[in-house]
Amino acid sequence: MSTTVKMNLEKDVFRIRGERLVHVLQLASLSKDDPENYICTSVTSENDVCITWLRIREEQSIINYERKHTWLLKELALIDGVDAFRDNAIFDLHFENDIYTLEAYSTASKYAFLRCIREMSEEYLQRDLQWRNFDHDFVGNSNSFLVIDDIMLSLRLCIEAISFGCLFSCF
Repeated sequence: MSTTVKMNLEKDVFRIRGERLVHVLQLASLSKDDPENYICTSVTSENDVCITWLRIREEQSIINYERKHTWLLKELALIDGVDAFRDNAIFDLHFENDIYTLEAYSTASKYAFLRCIREMSEEYLQRDLQWRNFDHDFVGNSNSFLVIDDIMLSLRLCIEAISFGCLFSCF
């Protein structure tokens, strides 16, 4: 997602309503004729966190913004990644009475959205967001991902380096 799109959304849609745009998730399009769809996370002047499904259509160089849905973060009961063991961009947003199945532009952007929503929930609602079916290694708050195969490879290389050093010192 380009920075220009985010800046335009901030200026044309959110700042006008007194909201601060925090994160933008581009949704996958089924065809080129479909309008662009985004899930946006914003904070109001009253410190309410909003999740907005925004549809953008461009007709004859005029850009039309349509708010398809707007929810408060406190209404979000669960975010479901559908399948933690497959590389997919599909996820479900479970609100009090409705479930929305969405597809992000990429799996990485789906995880970035989840991390953003979790941080917003911790900061503004002082509670952890309910989530399931995401790979826990990529959801954590740290920037380093611990993968057991990488750790074992590093350990093996260290042992071989020490062994080589000992062998070399014998000569």
